Amino acid sequence: MTISLYQSHVAKWRDCTACDLHRTRGRVVLAKGKIPCDVLFVAEAPGHSEDTIGLPMVGPAGRLLDEIIALSGIGQFRIAHTNMIACIPKGEDGDKVAEPPDESIEACSARLVEFITIARPRLIVQVGKVAQDWLTPGYKHSIKLHDTIPMVFISHPAAILRAREDQKGYQKQRVVIALRDAVDLL
Repeated sequence: MTISLYQSHVAKWRDCTACDLHRTRGRVVLAKGKIPCDVLFVAEAPGHSEDTIGLPMVGPAGRLLDEIIALSGIGQFRIAHTNMIACIPKGEDGDKVAEPPDESIEACSARLVEFITIARPRLIVQVGKVAQDWLTPGYKHSIKLHDTIPMVFISHPAAILRAREDQKGYQKQRVVIALRDAVDLL
């Protein structure tokens, strides 16, 4: 039996100890979706739901992203999801911190680059500011990716969920429009 590249990737990273986040995680959260994919959503980090289940974007923000994907029409393409880091970034008190530490993103960058190579996306969607900061060429901390993959930035669905009630619909519609425009890149 031949092991697929993705199965090899999972076997290689499922017990990762490359940074301190492995000490407090429940599960390593690698990816979900169709591989290879047309569109790869790269978000920041697993949250509590993802840490429990072991899959990215399955909590409230993930459900909102699924709704946005359906409204945008991009769902007609093969989609996959991953994060900048594979372990939940918890603080000393056990709560999730606002952003993953730079050291953890750097430690997890080899995993991310390997997954992107396996997934072969035609478009990368940077979900949130952390993904934008690290995946955009020329940024201070950018991770070296294939220069030929177009990228588009969207607000993180968690930010939409935290927005004032009178702003949520507007922010959600902005993301839907950004994804509709991104379809032109495919």
